[in-house]
Amino acid sequence: MPKKLKKIPADLVSYIQIETEAIKDSNDKMMISSYCLGKLELVNWYIELLEVGSKKYIVPQSKAYLETVRDQLMECHKEIMKTKISNPKDRPIVDIKYPEGYEG
Repeated sequence: MPKKLKKIPADLVSYIQIETEAIKDSNDKMMISSYCLGKLELVNWYIELLEVGSKKYIVPQSKAYLETVRDQLMECHKEIMKTKISNPKDRPIVDIKYPEGYEG
């Protein structure tokens, strides 16, 4: 009996994009990069299963959908890698955001 695989969630790409915007340090960058690449690997495997017509697994989404997700994940990974991490030593110790028009 073939095993039905989990669907790739529709909000996967949005989640990665939001996490990319929240990158603060190299640890964040590594975590989201790793997560993105892991999902990309999974999507590629699903596509491969569809291409070879696997009898062992049931892929719950179409090849066209998976290819779109794959392209979006590749784009996300480019953005993750482009994200610059500011050196904590370069940041001010006290960073006060004054209201607009404040003269002090």
